[in-house]
Amino acid sequence: MFVMTVVRLVAVLALGFALAGCSLLDAREQLARMGGACVISGTVGPDATASEAGRTGPYVVAVFREPVAGAGVPEPVDHVVSAQGGSWFFGLEPGRYRVLAFRDEEGDRAQPAGASVQYVAGGEALDCGPGGRLTGIEIRVNGDHRLTHPVALPATRGLVGAEGASDLPLSLGRVTAFGAITHLDDPRFASEVARGSQWRPLDFVMDGYAGVYFLEPHDPTRTPVLFVHGMNGSPRDFAGLLEVLDRERYQPWFYYYASGLPLQSAAAHLAQVVEELEVRHGVKSLPVVAHSMGGLVARGFLNERARREAAAPVPVMITLSTPWAGHERAQQGVDRSPVVIPAWRDMAPGSDFLEGLFPLPGAGATEMHLVFGYQRGEGGARATADGVVTLASMLHPPAQREAASVFGVATTHAGILSHPLALERVEELLSRVEDR
Repeated sequence: MFVMTVVRLVAVLALGFALAGCSLLDAREQLARMGGACVISGTVGPDATASEAGRTGPYVVAVFREPVAGAGVPEPVDHVVSAQGGSWFFGLEPGRYRVLAFRDEEGDRAQPAGASVQYVAGGEALDCGPGGRLTGIEIRVNGDHRLTHPVALPATRGLVGAEGASDLPLSLGRVTAFGAITHLDDPRFASEVARGSQWRPLDFVMDGYAGVYFLEPHDPTRTPVLFVHGMNGSPRDFAGLLEVLDRERYQPWFYYYASGLPLQSAAAHLAQVVEELEVRHGVKSLPVVAHSMGGLVARGFLNERARREAAAPVPVMITLSTPWAGHERAQQGVDRSPVVIPAWRDMAPGSDFLEGLFPLPGAGATEMHLVFGYQRGEGGARATADGVVTLASMLHPPAQREAASVFGVATTHAGILSHPLALERVEELLSRVEDR
C-alpha cells in the first residue's frame, strides 16, 4: 500500500494551501478539541515499608467519575494495569474524579471488601477541567487503607458503537483496542482512514480505531511480534512480512495509531496498552518490527518500558527505513503551515522528541537492527536515498552506534516492506531470537 509521507504532504502545502484547506480546517478544530481533554497521570508502586511479597504487581490504577449532581456512587471510567509498577495516565473528558490503586493478586481487576487499596488525595475528588493536567501523582500501595465495599471493575474495552456505550464517560482506554481480533482487510485499516488520521487524529481515536490488534486469539505457545506502521500507514503495510513470518513460532500484534498525534503520546499509549496485554496473556518476550516513522514510535516505546519495569523483555527491534534524524520537510511544515500537525513538530530535525530517543539508560537491553533502502524510485526527491528519507537520517550516528547490524537494500521507502531481500533479512533476524 502506498504510504503518504511528510515529504509529499508538505509539497502539497507548498503548491497552495487552498488544495488542503478542508484538511487544515479539520486539523485546527481537532487539535483545539484535543487540547481540552483532561489528563491525570503519575506512578504506582509499593510503599517503602511493604513486605517483599507486597513489592510486586500487577497493580491496577482505577479512575471513577463523581456523579454530576453530587449524589450517588462514583462511576468507574477506566483503569490501567501495571506489571510491576511505574508510569500510568488517563485521558478523560473534563470532570471530577477519584483515583485508587491496588495489587491485582487474582488477575481479575477486582478487590473484595477489606482488601488493601491506596486512594489518591485521601479519596477526595480531583477537579480536572478542560485542558486540565494533574500530573506527578505518586501512588504507593502500603495496605493502610481498606475497602469498605468490594470493587469490581466492569469491562470498558472495545465498547465503541455498542448499545449503551454512549452513556459511559469518555476515556482513552474505553475507545482503545486491547487485542481486538480482526483481519488485514478490516475497513478500519483502509488507506483513506489511515491518511485521514493525520488531519483528524481525534476522530480516529474516538471512533475506536487506535490500539493493538490480533489476527487470531492469543496462543501462549507462540511469541508475539509487535508491528508498528509508519506515517499514514496501517497494519496492511505488513502483509508482505506476514508471508515470511514463522507463524508456528510467532503471532503478529499490530499497533494502529493516528499519524497526526505527538509521537511521544503514541509511544506512551502503546506502552500502556501492551503492558496490559502482556499481563493478561503472560507474555515472556516481545520482538518489534517497525517501518519509517513507526521506528521512532517504537524507540519511544522502549524508553517508556524502561520507566515502567514492563512485564516482558523486547529482545530485538528491527526498523525499516526509519528517519532517526527527522525530515527537513517536516521542519518546513512547522515553519510554513498555518496549522502545525504535532507529528511534524516531532519529526523536525533537532526536535526534543528526536534528541531524547537514545540517551535513556536501560533501553539498550534490546538488540536493534537497522534495515534501509537506497533506491530513490521514479519521482523521488533528489536529496533522498529511498525517495522519501535521506541516507544521513536513516543512518543517524546515535542509531548506528546502538545498532547490532545495518543492512541496505536497493529499494524504495515503501518498497522495503515487500522487497525479497528485506523480507529475508527480517525473517533471519527474528529466527535468531531466543526468549530471554
